[in-house]
Amino acid sequence: MTKVSELTGLRVLIHKKTKTAKDGTVTDKYLKLGKVHNAVFSPDGKRVVGLTVKRPDAVGMIKREDAFLALDAYRRMDEKTLLVTRPDDGMDVAAQRRLALDWDACLIWSGMDAKTVGGKSLGYVSDAEFDEKDGRVARFLTTDGGVAHALIGSFVITPDMVRG
Repeated sequence: MTKVSELTGLRVLIHKKTKTAKDGTVTDKYLKLGKVHNAVFSPDGKRVVGLTVKRPDAVGMIKREDAFLALDAYRRMDEKTLLVTRPDDGMDVAAQRRLALDWDACLIWSGMDAKTVGGKSLGYVSDAEFDEKDGRVARFLTTDGGVAHALIGSFVITPDMVRG
């Protein structure tokens, strides 16, 4: 199982080209897309469908929108880097169309308030564990602050407990 917090902050690269030198050595060139910012969940909230990638500012000062990267459109290069494997239909609108996603109905759980059906506060969603192959969420982790998380830990919510 993978946690959203394990992916947050990882570099995301796109393969640009492969160069072969005269001596036969092969060099790959990559473009930096950005860093993983958040996980995007399906409208029912029980499956991760992709990641948002915070792109670097243009010319160091013009903010750019986050890119959407589908869950099936990347692989891990190493422990700190993800590589886009489907640049044509695995990103942004093309990926949303291919996955038949209603983008406006998708969720980002991180930081959302968690409450019981009766209205009692459980804190906020701090993390989620999911299967990286199909995106199914195993459990959500909630906490009500950094000190409480360090002393007590997280309160676990399973997907079957989610009501909305």
